[in-house]
Amino acid sequence: MVALRLLPFDYAAKNLLRRPLRSLLGVLACALVAALLVAAAAFSRALSRGFSGMGREDVAILVSAASERDVMRSAISPAVAEIVAAEVQGVRSSEGVPHVSPEIHLAYDICLGDEPERHAALLRGVTSRAFLVHGAVTLLEGSTPGPGEVVAGRLAATRLGVADERLAVGATIRIEGRAYRVSGRFAAPGTALEGEIWAPLHELMGVARRDDISCVFVGLESPRAFTELEVFSRRRLDLELSSVRSSAYYADLAAYFGPLRRLVVAMCLLIAVAGLLTGASTLHTAVRERAGELATLRALGFGALALARSLLALRLHVAAALRED
Repeated sequence: MVALRLLPFDYAAKNLLRRPLRSLLGVLACALVAALLVAAAAFSRALSRGFSGMGREDVAILVSAASERDVMRSAISPAVAEIVAAEVQGVRSSEGVPHVSPEIHLAYDICLGDEPERHAALLRGVTSRAFLVHGAVTLLEGSTPGPGEVVAGRLAATRLGVADERLAVGATIRIEGRAYRVSGRFAAPGTALEGEIWAPLHELMGVARRDDISCVFVGLESPRAFTELEVFSRRRLDLELSSVRSSAYYADLAAYFGPLRRLVVAMCLLIAVAGLLTGASTLHTAVRERAGELATLRALGFGALALARSLLALRLHVAAALRED
């Protein structure tokens, strides 16, 4: 019965103060491993879900046939949107407005306010119809962009590495020296749209010195209407179009980053294994240095279970301190 006695918890806690430097280094090491695991897991999750949440079966994308389904490289005529609305059966409409959104996609350097520093941003030139085909987009505050205005996704500032106030409603950005006022902010949960900045289509075409657009998003009445759109793109050889469901497009885009996600998962496993081995080595060293103390406790009648519980309580105390930090 004597061997079953347990050491009081405060005994384990006091051992932390006996070696404050080691305890501090242990807490910092645990924090570093945890931060790396969380960051890597979040990065992998964002890659897998950031694009998959954007695709819909009832929305199709028309791009250039020569672009290999790459929106950034695509260039088609701005007249395609109106031609599709007039000729293709099964295009969804609301109060006589067809769900056909001509867009231009650009990766461009912008300046915030009057600062000369440039930030790489994802810009999208849109019309008011863009909010009809991108159903995940919700305007949080402000208004849709008018002449000389833009709307920013709620994570656009994070993507640029600046404070949210820099892209708040009323703030100013400069694209090629021209000032644009941020008229609103939008959310699109679970999609990469939240990191973009939307500007009026024709103004962005002027900034980029382009007389073409990147793509046309088409909202369909049903997924089966995609056949009509596909027939149209193959029949109008003069337009050189390729049609793809948005769900398939973003699935392919997510699959493109598959090797990177697997690399991140492998890194997570290596970090976890390294953390476990380091923790085991640290605990082994601590036990060896306290061999005399532990032997004395055994001589006083405390069993192996009591000593193991005391060492475990010490580590749990460190973990609790880390969680409070």
